[in-house]
Amino acid sequence: MEITDSGGVAAKYGFLYQDCVAAWLATEMLMDRDMRAVRVETVDDVDVVWDGFTEFIQVKAAAEKKWTPTTITENSTSTAVASTKSKPTGKPRKKRIPDSSMVHKSMKQATTPVDKCKFRIVSAERPTGLLEYLRVLPASRAGRPGRQELVDDLNQRTSNFVAASKNDVGHWVDSTWWQVYASEREIELLGIKNIRNAALEVVGVTLSSDAAAEAIWRDIVYTLTKKSALSRKVYCEDDKTYHRNNLIDWFKSEILIHEKSSYTRTKIYANKKLQPILNHFHTHTPSCGSITRCGKVMHQNYSIRNYRYGYISESVIKWIDEILLMPEEIADVNGISTSDRYRTLLSRLKASMAELGDFLGKVLLHSCIRSLHTSQPIPASLYIEKPFEVKVLENVHIVPRAAEGDELWIGFSHLYTGADVVECLQSLRTMLYTDITDNIDSARSKILEIKQDSYLLQHDIDELLETSQAFDTHLNRYRFIVFLGYNSALLTDPKTPGYEPNLLTETKKLFDDFSSDLNTSGFGEVLIELHLYPVPDIDKLLSEVKKALEKACA
Repeated sequence: MEITDSGGVAAKYGFLYQDCVAAWLATEMLMDRDMRAVRVETVDDVDVVWDGFTEFIQVKAAAEKKWTPTTITENSTSTAVASTKSKPTGKPRKKRIPDSSMVHKSMKQATTPVDKCKFRIVSAERPTGLLEYLRVLPASRAGRPGRQELVDDLNQRTSNFVAASKNDVGHWVDSTWWQVYASEREIELLGIKNIRNAALEVVGVTLSSDAAAEAIWRDIVYTLTKKSALSRKVYCEDDKTYHRNNLIDWFKSEILIHEKSSYTRTKIYANKKLQPILNHFHTHTPSCGSITRCGKVMHQNYSIRNYRYGYISESVIKWIDEILLMPEEIADVNGISTSDRYRTLLSRLKASMAELGDFLGKVLLHSCIRSLHTSQPIPASLYIEKPFEVKVLENVHIVPRAAEGDELWIGFSHLYTGADVVECLQSLRTMLYTDITDNIDSARSKILEIKQDSYLLQHDIDELLETSQAFDTHLNRYRFIVFLGYNSALLTDPKTPGYEPNLLTETKKLFDDFSSDLNTSGFGEVLIELHLYPVPDIDKLLSEVKKALEKACA
C-alpha cells in the first residue's frame, strides 16, 4: 500500500501552517503600531485590522499545489452529484459552485468602502506566470509591467466578476500581495526574530537565548489556535480577535518573568523598580469640563503624627542617579570603575546642592512622572534662546501610549516659600506661555539633539520633534507640567487631624485660578497639568534633604 500524506496529515499540517501565519502576524503587531488586531477564522482565514483599513488573508499550505491563473479562478466542486455523466461509461461529474474560486472568495470579503480593504495570500508554493506580479509589494509596482495582462486574464476567466462591494478584478490585483514561505518552520523563525526584537525595543530586555522566545512563540500559536477553533455561532468576532493592547500587556509580563534568570537589561530606564517619593492624593478638573487642564495634588503622609521628612530625603537619594548621570554613565558602556562613577556622581551632587531648591523640585517632579506613568526620561535641561541662558525646562519624558501615539511630557518645578501662592502660580503660568510655548521649536530641536534612542524603548515621538512640521500638528500628544511646592497652613507638624477636606478646598481654589484663563489666553487647546505639593514647612524639608545629601557625599 502506498504511503501518502493525504487526508488527515495534510489537513492537520494545513491548519498548523495557518495558525503559524496568524501567530507570525501577531508578532509583527508587537512592533508595528499601525496594526490594531489579528482575527482568525472570522471573515477570511486571517484578517489584520490596521489603522485605516482591513487586510483579508488567505493561507494555502499545500506544497504540491501549482498556483496559476487557472487554479486560482477554478470554482470549487459541490458534494452533490450531477445527474449527467462526463462520459457514457464514466463517473458522475460533480457540480461546480458558481463564483467559488480562490479569487472570487477573496474579492467577496471586501466591505464598503472598498478602498479600505486590502488582500494578501500566503502560500508554501510560489505562484507562476502572470501571478508573479502579485509578489511585488503594491507600493513598489509603479512602472512594473504585467498588471494589465493579469487583470485582462483574470477578467476573462471570471467573466468580469464584480463583488457586491463593487470590488472588481482591477482593484483586487492592485490591493493584493502574495507572500511565499516554504514551511511553517520558516514562519516560526520569523516570529521568534520578531519576539527577540520586541523584547529589546518594547520591553527593554535583551534575550540571552532563543529558549524564552520559543516559549513565548508557542504560547502565541496556542492562543490563536484556540481562538480559531471557537464557533462562529456561539462566540462573537471579538472572541476570535487578538488585540494589540492585550498582546502587548501579556508580552511585557512574560518577558519580565523570563528576565530574572535569562536576560540582561540594556534599556536603562525599563522595568526599574520605581519607588515614588510623593503619592497622588487627588485630581481636580475644570468646572467647564475641559480635558486640556488637570490639577493633581501630590502628598506625603504622616507617621505617628510627624511629617515624613526623613522618608522624602532618603527617597531623593535613590533617584539622583537618573537626575545627575547621563544614560551611557548609568549603563556604564565605557566600563568605568565603581569608584570613578561614584566620584562623578559626587561632584555633580555637590554642585547641585548650591541650588538645592531647584534640584529638589526637579527630583520630585521627575519621580512623580516616572512613578505614575512609567515614562522614559530624556536627561536634559532645555534652554530658550535669550541673551542669558535661562533654564525653563528641567523634566522631559516620553510617556508610552499603546494606541494613540506616545506623548512628550515637558515640565518645570518651583518650591515657593512666600505667602502669595496665587500670584506665584500666575507668574509660573505666564512663564509657561511666553518662555516655553513661544519657543517650542527651539525646545523640540534641543530634545531631538539630546535624546539617545539606544537607551530608550521603542517610541514614535520623532514626528513630534520634526520642526518642519508645526507644533500644533500633534498638539494632543504634548503635555506641559507645572510643579509647585508651597507651604500650607493646613499641614502642621505634628499633624492636625481632619485637615484633608480643607486641603482639597484649598488646592481646588488654586487650580481654578490657574485655569481661569482657559478660554481667553489663546492656549486653551494646549494640554497643561498643574501638580500642587502642599508642605508643612519647605525650609525644614530642604534642611532634611541637605543633611541626607551631605551624608551621601561624606
